[in-house]
Amino acid sequence: MTGFALSLRKRTALALAAAGLVGTSLTALPGTADAAQSAVVAQPVVGQALFDDFDYTGYTDPRITQRGWTLKSGQGGPGVPGATWRPSYISFATESGGNSIMTLRAGSSGTASSTSQSEIYHQRKFHRGTYAARVRFSDVPVSGPDGDHMVQTFFTITPLNHPMDPDYGELDFEYLPNGGWGIPGSALLATSWETYQEDPWQSVAITTQERAGFAGWHDLVVTVDTEHVNYYIDGRLFASHTEPYLPETSMDIRFNHWLIDLLGTASKRSRAYDQRVDYVYHLKDQVLIPAQVQGAVNDYRARGVTFEDTV
Repeated sequence: MTGFALSLRKRTALALAAAGLVGTSLTALPGTADAAQSAVVAQPVVGQALFDDFDYTGYTDPRITQRGWTLKSGQGGPGVPGATWRPSYISFATESGGNSIMTLRAGSSGTASSTSQSEIYHQRKFHRGTYAARVRFSDVPVSGPDGDHMVQTFFTITPLNHPMDPDYGELDFEYLPNGGWGIPGSALLATSWETYQEDPWQSVAITTQERAGFAGWHDLVVTVDTEHVNYYIDGRLFASHTEPYLPETSMDIRFNHWLIDLLGTASKRSRAYDQRVDYVYHLKDQVLIPAQVQGAVNDYRARGVTFEDTV
């Protein structure tokens, strides 16, 4: 195991050593593990990192592209063929408490030409380490009838240079509020991809899913080392995947919101759905536990830092 890929148990042991408890059994001291974990969380996070609080004036704010982000436009997958990716469907606002929020909208009137989707992605330069975002999933539209097969996401991806490209990688958190892909209702999916081809369809991937509603704000964390990809939601380990599903090459970070198909409802009335994002964070080559992620984000905000990119 490399230096950055320390397990929680090993980091707990290091914390115990720093506290002068070298050689003491964890099981012999009730409460020691909790105390050691607290010591680990309290330590400052140092390293190459990306943090963005999404404090922008709107989708045309020049700082968005200056800071490495691209807002997808035009047509193309994933989603409904003929749908349009619209930068204007990404907006930014400040809540009453002063916190800045990014909103990704998707909507339709039941036809491909009326279907609009949104995606934002950063530069391709991220590989092992910790990825995190606070995301608000939604089960119901902000206007119009419900029922569309939506996908609300936080993920990383490598370009597919050719069918079954071995250098391809993708790590997905995907929420389906109304089902889709054969799933009858709400579900959260964590999928790790080795590779795929479009025609005929073939993929090497593994998915962990939980069929339940996840509307509301959630803390999403993905950690990548040389042995595991771990997915956490609200501090809970949701999925753990191993080879051959670990990414081999660098990826970019993305959020998108799109329609799988137009089969969820027969309505031709206009409707719109919103996915919100509070922040995104990546720490290069270090695996953090979720509490450490929250500590790092709290530190940025306490210092008034709304953006940092040292990766």
